[in-house]
Amino acid sequence: MAKLKGKEDFLDFLYCSSILEDRTSVLYTSLAEKTRLPLVKALLLHIAYDSGKHSAILEGIAKSIGVWKTKTDKDCERRFGESWRTIRDLSEDLAQRKRIPNEDLPSFVKKLERLESTSGEEYHMLVQLKTLQFMTKEIRELYNVDLEDLKDIFEEMIKDEERHTELLATIIKIFTLPEQKSTENAPVVRYQNPDSWVSPLG
Repeated sequence: MAKLKGKEDFLDFLYCSSILEDRTSVLYTSLAEKTRLPLVKALLLHIAYDSGKHSAILEGIAKSIGVWKTKTDKDCERRFGESWRTIRDLSEDLAQRKRIPNEDLPSFVKKLERLESTSGEEYHMLVQLKTLQFMTKEIRELYNVDLEDLKDIFEEMIKDEERHTELLATIIKIFTLPEQKSTENAPVVRYQNPDSWVSPLG
């Protein structure tokens, strides 16, 4: 996370985070719609729901504090870099496909794992920032919400991101398990008397 220098920077971070979470939710929903396996679809939709929830929370906090400067995708891309580009690239790739073959899904999911891990780190660092203390004055005056309440919200989001990583790992396991099983359960055949394979003709 780039250093947040003050209120405006903090608001820009919240605004761009809200957009990123919204686009993440749309991406997971689209991926779920193009996936054939019901369990995988359900896990992806679970993450999509959480990401949509995060987007609404971040936008609500930002609107409660003030008005942000950031107006364009380029501004948010500069702030979030790789995470922003990952969502954009995966969304563009997904838009070109009617279905995601099972063999392609693990590579998608691995990229999303890195994204979830990065998001969790961003929110964790945010909780540690002194800037957060200054931002609570407006919210406390309007809504009687203090710093600890805000920290609790972000810590819950961090837990969600950690759970998302676990769910994505479960999805990858679903696709690797059949291959492992076929190897592990392959019958062991021992031929003790190869000479018996040959029998006289006629």
